[in-house]
Amino acid sequence: MNVPIRDVPGVTPKDRIRTKGILHFTIGVRDHIAAAKFYADVLSCNHIRSSDRYSFMECGGSFFVLAKIPHHVNPNNPGEDAHHHAFMVDEDEFDRAMAILKARNIETFKYTSEGHATFPGRHAYFHDSDGNCLEIVYLYPK
Repeated sequence: MNVPIRDVPGVTPKDRIRTKGILHFTIGVRDHIAAAKFYADVLSCNHIRSSDRYSFMECGGSFFVLAKIPHHVNPNNPGEDAHHHAFMVDEDEFDRAMAILKARNIETFKYTSEGHATFPGRHAYFHDSDGNCLEIVYLYPK
C-alpha cells in the first residue's frame, strides 16, 4: 500500500527525524534457515517465522532478521570484532554461556572485562557459522 507523502511546511535541512526506537537489525547469512537454528539453539533466540529469504527472530523483546545472501561476505577478518552484534546475559549466566560455547566447540577469540567506557561489563566474542562476529555481554550495574 503506497501512502501519499504530504507536504510539511517549515522543514529545513537542519531538522532531525524524531525516531522512537529500533524495530530490528539485519544480519546477512548464506542460509537463513540454518542460521535461525544456530541463533535459537545457541543463544535461545525465538524463531518467529521464515520466508524464502528471511528468518525473523526475537531476543528479549528486541528483533533481528537473518537475511539469506548467497554472496555473503564476512565484514571482519578472522579474529576481528569491529563489526559485531551483542547479546546481553545476566551475571550468573555469563560463565555458563562461556562453558556452553566451549562444549559446542565454538571458539571465543576475545574476552575482556575492563576498558569498556560506554558498556562496562564482561564481553566475549565468537563467530556464527557464516563468520559474523557475535558478542555475549554482562553489563556491570551502574
